[in-house]
Amino acid sequence: MKKLNAIVLALLSAGVSGTALAQQSQVEKNDIYVGARLGVFAPDSERVAAQNNVGVPVDNGLSTWTGGLELGVMLTEAWEARVYYDYMEADLDPSGTAYGKSYGTDVLYHFNDMVYGGLGLTSTDIGDIADKSVRLTVGHRSFINNNLAWRVEGGVQQGFDEDYTEGFANVGLQYFFGGRNAVTEAKPRPAAAQPTETTPAPQQTMDSDNDGVIDSRDKCADTPRRYSVDADGCTMYENETVREQLLVEFDFDSSQVRKDAMEPIAEMAEFMNEHPQLDLTIHGHTDKIGDAEYNQWLSQRRAESVKNVLVESYGISASRINTVGHGESQPKVKGDSPADRQENRRIEAELKVMTRVPVIEK
Repeated sequence: MKKLNAIVLALLSAGVSGTALAQQSQVEKNDIYVGARLGVFAPDSERVAAQNNVGVPVDNGLSTWTGGLELGVMLTEAWEARVYYDYMEADLDPSGTAYGKSYGTDVLYHFNDMVYGGLGLTSTDIGDIADKSVRLTVGHRSFINNNLAWRVEGGVQQGFDEDYTEGFANVGLQYFFGGRNAVTEAKPRPAAAQPTETTPAPQQTMDSDNDGVIDSRDKCADTPRRYSVDADGCTMYENETVREQLLVEFDFDSSQVRKDAMEPIAEMAEFMNEHPQLDLTIHGHTDKIGDAEYNQWLSQRRAESVKNVLVESYGISASRINTVGHGESQPKVKGDSPADRQENRRIEAELKVMTRVPVIEK
């Protein structure tokens, strides 16, 4: 068992150290996945297998290999359920080989995007001798892209039928189905209205551009009509604050970006491309339903989901975007009706910049 514990710790350490290199992708309620598994199993020192109607001890080292399939579903963004089936090949002591299978179900809780733990029931059959056990699991999962993830886990199981204490460690590859991170074609940002320039018909006047300043004193010829000018006939300017606001609402208990949010996100991305000197802070919020600690986590996930769309779909640098989760502490509206709660399930962000614009005559 010391040998197995060392391998489990090494596998989990490798998973945690790889966190910085892994792509963090969001999992949502009702996401379904299938996966392949490969690992090792350390039988109890008292486990035996039937061979020619005689019980032969199973090697309790790390010589038992397992491989199989698993199917899972996200019950919420934190809770997951799965079933699995493993084929087993074990060495016997002093010699020989026994075959078997292991199958069961686990309920897993994700402490964050990558680390999880769980409890389950399993049936292990080696050499036609089977027993049922309760199984404790810890693991790490990282996404390679939107749909494909790898995981590593280990744990122990305690037998019901026999007093077997046994360990295991395995790695897996999981494929997630469904419309994850769905995006729609963003509508183009409306073009700013351009001032209409007209060429006045030649006039027999000393003010050729009709700006109120005679040609002999006009230092800026052909000033556009309706632009205010100074005493020299040149366009006057004033400072104006230009704002771009982003408000995206979410479904109940979800951080998945809805399709109807893609247009305002695309507009914010275009504004950030037009003003590369600006950085954006996205503020995530929830309604008051549920535990405050869970709502704090969910609000941060909502802000990160919108950041991921800006980075992955529109090429905005991740270093320009900060995310802050406020949980349920900053409601947009104070009421508690279904409509009020929907308005509070949101993210908000705003950018503003000072620019010089011509003064238009009224």
